[in-house]
Amino acid sequence: MEAMTRRRKLEKRSKLYHEIRSFFTGRGYLEVETPLVVPCPGAEVHLEYFSTEWKDHYANLHPGWLRSSPELHIKKLLAEPDIDRVFELAKCFRNGGEYSPWHHPEFMMLEWYQKAQPFRGMIEETIALLEHTALAMDSVWAKEKKDFTWLTLEEAFQELVGLTLVDQDPELGAKAKAQGVYSIQPGDDFETSFFKVLLEKIEPEFQRMERVVLYDYPPSQAALAKVEGKVAKRFELYVSGVELCNGFYELTDEGENRKRFADIAAQRALLGKPPLGLDEAFFAALGRGLPDCSGNALGVDRWLALLLGEKSLDAVLPFQRNGYLASWGTSCVVSPNPSLL
Repeated sequence: MEAMTRRRKLEKRSKLYHEIRSFFTGRGYLEVETPLVVPCPGAEVHLEYFSTEWKDHYANLHPGWLRSSPELHIKKLLAEPDIDRVFELAKCFRNGGEYSPWHHPEFMMLEWYQKAQPFRGMIEETIALLEHTALAMDSVWAKEKKDFTWLTLEEAFQELVGLTLVDQDPELGAKAKAQGVYSIQPGDDFETSFFKVLLEKIEPEFQRMERVVLYDYPPSQAALAKVEGKVAKRFELYVSGVELCNGFYELTDEGENRKRFADIAAQRALLGKPPLGLDEAFFAALGRGLPDCSGNALGVDRWLALLLGEKSLDAVLPFQRNGYLASWGTSCVVSPNPSLL
């Protein structure tokens, strides 16, 4: 494919934003904007975040973070009785080496939430969004008319690796090694082994399968999703082997949310990662009552690249990774292009 000019990249991005807004406003969603600088950047054990601080008139410093997701603030909005469904095109940030063909430290996330929407309904709405935007963008993806393959985590492990998935199984590493997962090391715990199986054996198969819904995670991988029937109601969609989104049937109980955040804090401490602030306004909103709802977070830059048949984010970012690194004076850049700064 011929390289796009910067103007063409901006035109394609603008078109995708327009079609996303058209899809959601047509379904009665309210577009919102939430803060970039927040007291708590997210709820992930392994992620690293950008820290910052605000200095008030008395030179007092107030710590904060650049958000990795607008999730907590959007849930505050959903606790309002007259707000039922919202979406946001949100600039988000992740620190700690987020450079690869499909990762960038600054990226555009689409998040949307709807009260009373069942778990499967959110998955189906996500697929409808992809089909709507692909058709409007005249993408080959829309013209191929292929269905998604739906797999639970248990089915994926069994059918693609030959493993029976048991949450917190201390022998998963040894069993995976016997099935040819060569990255497993002695002493790898369940979670480490779980993700190595995903990365080494399962996700490569998703590239061959092209369109996959992966759902019903082990409870240990619930994050902020509800656990029902011994599975976490969480899903991810993969397109051509690329993880595109991460959706939940949302955990709405204040006490259980506090427990999850405490568990995350304890695990981060064991890994030597800095503690994260708590957003007490988020917990207060849950205490006032957040009805059952579903939510999803989708990587807009990734979807744009996939729609255009590209193999990395660089092809669709108006300001590419090289320029970003060069502007910080990073020594690892080879032949940066000053025109992109």
